[in-house]
Amino acid sequence: MIVDHIKNYSRYTDCSGNIKKALEFLANEAQNPELEDGTYVLIPDEVIAHVITKDSHNRYDADMEIHKKFMDIHYIIEGGERCGVAPLAEDISYDENTDNGFYACDDTYDVVIQKGEFYAVWPMEPHCPLCNIGNQQQKVKKVICKVKID
Repeated sequence: MIVDHIKNYSRYTDCSGNIKKALEFLANEAQNPELEDGTYVLIPDEVIAHVITKDSHNRYDADMEIHKKFMDIHYIIEGGERCGVAPLAEDISYDENTDNGFYACDDTYDVVIQKGEFYAVWPMEPHCPLCNIGNQQQKVKKVICKVKID
């Protein structure tokens, strides 16, 4: 997992061309609080940005998730969230078509992400995003970049 402020994005652009494309979008386009919710295709089938506005939730109202083909890069435009992190389970219900696997477990640790910060989770790295910070629910506007990793 990478956790950083978007102003430091250039530290990670040499990892891959797809990661570079996603981080440049976040650094240059997602800074605009007027960016509308929706899907932005940056590289077809390789890098897709989903801008969403949602309320955060109690951690145990959602399961841990993993992806096998895509990295997630979560960037906070407004609000903040906590992301739970846990070890990879052996038995995960995974859907090849959506590249999503889910399972219930307790967190090993969590990270708190605020406006202007991002976190990146690699394929097969369990995470539970959009959780309340403390017990306080809040509206979060964020970008989730789905980045294909070979």
